[in-house]
Amino acid sequence: MEAGRALLLEGGIAAVTHLEVARRSGLGRRTVYRHFPDRSSLLYGVLATARFPGASWTGALDADLRTFLHALRVALNRGPLAFVIATLVEASTVDPELATLRARLIDEGCRPLRELLEHARAELPTDLDVDAAQAALEGPLFYRAIVRGEPIPRRVVDDVVAAFMRDPPRRAARARRA
Repeated sequence: MEAGRALLLEGGIAAVTHLEVARRSGLGRRTVYRHFPDRSSLLYGVLATARFPGASWTGALDADLRTFLHALRVALNRGPLAFVIATLVEASTVDPELATLRARLIDEGCRPLRELLEHARAELPTDLDVDAAQAALEGPLFYRAIVRGEPIPRRVVDDVVAAFMRDPPRRAARARRA
């Protein structure tokens, strides 16, 4: 996977092939195919090395959100996560196989925050719009990292969580305003 990740970072998704991973890693091509029988499984394995952080529920929503979002901030600032997401989003616009892969990886990446919000249901409005909550919490980080290409300062996480805790997005409230 390190060989595949290096190829991805150097040449994008097109550079990640069974042959190149075998060459770079020193493994035989058959060995690579045995572990990753098709292009989709190889790309998934390589792209999944850029891990989204996990989340844990301690019972204190404010602190748990800050902990999770600070871990995401670090992953976007210091790891290949921002590059991998941007590359996959771009490539998936023209390759249906990659669109499926993107959806799978994004679903896995979104799961920790969604689970955290589910654990905190008692502390949140009953009409919480979970998709809007996820966008409000993670969106500013992804915007800075991927769209602007800037490092995310710690204060951004604190500001985002404070705003969310003051006014979590609600389905009914959003529908009435529209």
